[in-house]
Amino acid sequence: MKARIIFASIALIAASSAFAQNAAQPAARPAQAMQPVDPDAVFAAWDKDKNGVLSPQEFRDGYDDTREAIAVQRLRIEFQRHDANHDGRLDAGEYAQLALVQRAGKNAPMLSAFDKDKNQSLDFKEYVDFIRVAAKAQAVATPAPKTKAN
Repeated sequence: MKARIIFASIALIAASSAFAQNAAQPAARPAQAMQPVDPDAVFAAWDKDKNGVLSPQEFRDGYDDTREAIAVQRLRIEFQRHDANHDGRLDAGEYAQLALVQRAGKNAPMLSAFDKDKNQSLDFKEYVDFIRVAAKAQAVATPAPKTKAN
């Protein structure tokens, strides 16, 4: 029982953190209601062998899956925010407005590099592929902050 209480606290903290991050976003994005967290349902989903106890590996896997789901949810919100004409795709003009594209400037990859179906736009899956590549490229291009040696 004590483990479930601790788990419920962790699940609620993770959900609260995600809610706080979403609430801090600009009001221009589409409103998304946060679903209440049912700790028992989350625990049951993470408890793969259904023995009522989370092994360290089950906890790590469940936590990683939850982080991935939150990241995908946030990416979907951003995708919808940039899809100005609400057609479920980002066209060239919408693509050009993406922060990663604007930061990269003339070094930004062309939309066509991620347009797998060659329809001159990005669907959500193509957008996620772009984000993975562009974010990684930006991280490599951005030097680490310098620290003072004692």
